[in-house]
Amino acid sequence: MGKPAPVEPVQAPRSSAFKRYKLVTFSVTLFLLFVSAVMYTTVHIATRIENNQLQIDVVGRLNDHAHTLLDSAQTIYLQNQEYSEQSVDNNDVALFYLNDIVAEQKQLKNQQQSFENLFSVFQQGGKHTTASTTKTVHPVELDSVQTAKQKMEKTWQDYQPLIHDMADSALITHDPQRFGQIAHSFAGKNPNDLYQPLESIIQALHTDIQQQITLLRWVQTIGIVASLCYFLFFVYFLMRRLTRADDVADTARRETEEIMQTVHNGLFLLNQDLSIGSQYSKELERLLGKKQLGGKNLLDVLEDIIEHPEDLEVAASFVRQLYNPRTKERLIASLNPLIRTPLRIPHETGEETRYLNFTFHRVYHDKDIARVLVNVSDVTHAVLLEEKVQQERGYNDWHVEIISSILKVDPLMMADFIVYTQQRNRKINEKLKEPVQVQADFFDKLQYISREVHGLKGDASSLNLQSFVLLAENLEITLKSLKDKNRLTGEDFLPLTVSLEELFSLTQTIDDLNRRISGKGSSAPTVTQQEPIKKQMTKFVAELAERNGKLVDLGCVGMDNPALNMGLKSNLREMAVQLLRNAVVHGIETPAVRAERNKLNTGHVRVEMQEDGDLIRLTVQDDGNGINFDHIRQTLVDKGVCTPESVTKLDTNTLIQYIFVHGFSTQSKSNEDAGRGVGMDVVHERVKQMGGKLAVATRAGAYTSITVTVPRKF
Repeated sequence: MGKPAPVEPVQAPRSSAFKRYKLVTFSVTLFLLFVSAVMYTTVHIATRIENNQLQIDVVGRLNDHAHTLLDSAQTIYLQNQEYSEQSVDNNDVALFYLNDIVAEQKQLKNQQQSFENLFSVFQQGGKHTTASTTKTVHPVELDSVQTAKQKMEKTWQDYQPLIHDMADSALITHDPQRFGQIAHSFAGKNPNDLYQPLESIIQALHTDIQQQITLLRWVQTIGIVASLCYFLFFVYFLMRRLTRADDVADTARRETEEIMQTVHNGLFLLNQDLSIGSQYSKELERLLGKKQLGGKNLLDVLEDIIEHPEDLEVAASFVRQLYNPRTKERLIASLNPLIRTPLRIPHETGEETRYLNFTFHRVYHDKDIARVLVNVSDVTHAVLLEEKVQQERGYNDWHVEIISSILKVDPLMMADFIVYTQQRNRKINEKLKEPVQVQADFFDKLQYISREVHGLKGDASSLNLQSFVLLAENLEITLKSLKDKNRLTGEDFLPLTVSLEELFSLTQTIDDLNRRISGKGSSAPTVTQQEPIKKQMTKFVAELAERNGKLVDLGCVGMDNPALNMGLKSNLREMAVQLLRNAVVHGIETPAVRAERNKLNTGHVRVEMQEDGDLIRLTVQDDGNGINFDHIRQTLVDKGVCTPESVTKLDTNTLIQYIFVHGFSTQSKSNEDAGRGVGMDVVHERVKQMGGKLAVATRAGAYTSITVTVPRKF
């Protein structure tokens, strides 16, 4: 049995979880914001400290360049004096000093350019290369630095033209006196005007660094302490909340367990994949006769105990529809296949049959279908009670029907039927007891019983004993299933004996009731009807025609001959019933067909019994279809009796003989009235037993006449 593919259960919407944990979510968000603020402040302070360190490095290098500038200027000044003195006395020495001055001027220009670049970085920010890396320096915004910065800018503005002139080598040769004045003026400048602002800036940056480090320690300390306090508070709050939730959950769980332990129904939640939830009532295990049901597939649990496994797949489809939000629950409730479901529940002494109701109800989370609640109730007592009541009602109806039929039938005919039926029952019993040597013996038994049962059904139908007809019909179905088997055993006849026993029991019941009604054991008067057989056959044909949608008029002559003995009369009546059924079902056309053939809507059937010396002649004639030989040929081909080539060679007399073969029928489907291929076989067998003859006359579209001739002394 196929299992439905697993499907993930429907989850509860996220909004419900958010509402449930709103306070916790808010607290965590607030904590994250606080931590983010602390981290941001820490990074900001660290960045400022790093920038101050870079500015100190820049200012330090400016200080170094300032020293170099002043040293170069001093050197140029001194060398210029030497150059001036030697240019008068010794040109070669003067040339030596001149070269040194030019070299120092180049160095002075380089130092000036480096100083200006560094000073630009200090003022405006920019890239600064340290010993290992190149980093971006941002301008200093400290108020304590601005004064020193402005002083340094002014000082440098004073130094710049002097440095520019001192670095001009043309002045040495063209205007040595002017150059000497510039050098003397530069040398006369106070270097403290340049050093002091730089030292002030470095000191201010160091001070700010210390302040920022102190601030950073405070921020980190406060952050750690606050985080620890918040964590402890959060843990305390959460533990309290969890404790309360656990208490509520424990209370709910205990209440649920108490309910599940005491409820008299099987309750459980069914997931979309048909798995049973972990929580279920204790009664469920008792009802299903199984333990540890949590997590198991419902179909697997029921598979080996349900009497109708085909209901499981229907149940799976039903549950899938319950999970379909477009399907209305109340509209599909009637499709539930697990109502009054018979289950074979094992127990210590064997197994018992329980009737259980499985009812399904949707469980919603908000507007989504989350699960299905299943309620299992034991309705065995109610079902058995209803069955008992139904049996009692049926038994009473059965008795009423039989009594009604007995009252409507001639007492002698009813007595004749009972005696004849009892005789047949004994013969059937004797046939069943006969030893079996080969397989053919089994099938001979089936044919014999089929004839007798079919004959009994015909007699009962003519007397309107519908209960008897129904039992006989069921018995014929059992016989047909046995005849379809290739091989039979003695065990195959066991269900047959049960059905026969029911038929024999019913015969005895009819006999008892008839005795009471007829006056044997009762004061009820007995009324003998005139021409009872004619009356019963007329009624039988009318009911037969109505069931088959036909209109039939019956002519009955000579059937109530009092001179005939009971045995002969019973056999003739039995054959007449079978021939009449064949005439109405197979011979007479429907009113529409008869109208097309320019016939009267009502068909005519005549049954006549005549005495001819020591012979009795029974004739049944109808004005219907006649025997359809083409139909017989096609049936022989379909059943594999003949080939399409050989069947064409059969004459009409041979084809007529097949009508009386056991199991042969031109009708594709069987019903109460025809289709089993036994009725005409019963006639043929009775004629054979009585030592009589059969004669058939027919013409297509006109009539069929069957005459049975038997000895009077049978």
